[in-house]
Amino acid sequence: MKLTEEMRLRVAKTIGDFIAADREAVGAATRWRRPLVGFADARGEGFRRLRSIVTEKHYMPEDFLPDATVVVSYFLPFSEEIPDSNVDGRPASQAWATAYNETNAMAVRLNDHLADVIKSWGYRAAVPQNTLTIPEILKSYWSQRHIAYLAGLGTFGLNNMMITDMGCCGRIFSVVSDLPITPDRPREREACLFKRDGTCGLCVRRCPSGALTKEGFDRVVCQETCRENRGVLGAGCCGKCLVGLPCSVRLP
Repeated sequence: MKLTEEMRLRVAKTIGDFIAADREAVGAATRWRRPLVGFADARGEGFRRLRSIVTEKHYMPEDFLPDATVVVSYFLPFSEEIPDSNVDGRPASQAWATAYNETNAMAVRLNDHLADVIKSWGYRAAVPQNTLTIPEILKSYWSQRHIAYLAGLGTFGLNNMMITDMGCCGRIFSVVSDLPITPDRPREREACLFKRDGTCGLCVRRCPSGALTKEGFDRVVCQETCRENRGVLGAGCCGKCLVGLPCSVRLP
């Protein structure tokens, strides 16, 4: 247990230290709050179930690292002014689009750094590759949100986003490793107010395209909205169903 806690702290510190240094080095406009880190059981049945829940083509941890023990999943929550900037209007705000692009770019560097640091500790690590969306079904070969759920970082909201202790406005990434860490378990208590007791549902009203309803989610319509924003803002994102909510920046 002591080794597990020590490793958890070292991984979290590595991520936090890198974010601060990298933001200064590249002059990023985006600010992030404290990252959240969880560890999914690479050998557990949860990953196997993703082939029926997400797609039969979903990768397994061993596809990237044989004998993997955990998948390090981390959530980078945006500072509160970023979701605040995205509340009004149909197009995403420039600050939201910038945060989306800068966070994605930083995560590439952070994943490589984290893998290198883990290797320097005498363990193995691999950054998942070729994990883009499958065009015909608009689902990922490596669902960061589902992995975050398996790592105990939160539960799914009605908007399909992961609601963490620091809300749902941010980005999720992961690294596969054989670190000697006891994995986290998925949370049992629903974070989403609508799923918990039928209240809220505000994210549905926030969706500008009608892609999100209380009955389901139209990925194609959502994708079209993201394409519109890419043409205007240079970022294929929207984020309207994440902002102005009780769960935007905190656990409701």
